[in-house]
Amino acid sequence: MIELSVTLPVNDPAQAGQYRLDRRQLWDGLLRKAEYAVPYVTGMTECTVLERTRDGLVRDVVVRGERLREVVTFEEERRVSFRRDDERATWVIRNDIGEDESGALTLTFSTEMQFHGGEAPDVEQMRANTERVVQNTLDVIRRHYAPAA
Repeated sequence: MIELSVTLPVNDPAQAGQYRLDRRQLWDGLLRKAEYAVPYVTGMTECTVLERTRDGLVRDVVVRGERLREVVTFEEERRVSFRRDDERATWVIRNDIGEDESGALTLTFSTEMQFHGGEAPDVEQMRANTERVVQNTLDVIRRHYAPAA
């Protein structure tokens, strides 16, 4: 089992002039990512919603040429979870909205993965990729809300 977690500040205090996202904007952005994740996730080329449920959706995605199905669950303004369970892998990836000790918004992507056969991926590479996806997610959401320059 591989477990990892990456947390980034939503509004980086070191970035003067950066458009500041609020919790509602971040949540709406995560919902858009669940619906169509291609702009958010490097290596994803397709994302199709197959079914909508009361608290989520089922989608097919293609990541690095591999087609897979994910069950996505929403926990209002708190968490979006992506679950895969098939012959190749089992995982849950959580996108959590939180706050640091000073009350500033954070975004955490955590992963629990188990691969069934084949070579296990490099955990440090996975951590670096996850950090890029968290940052890219924030950048895409920010571009959606930031006024045009």
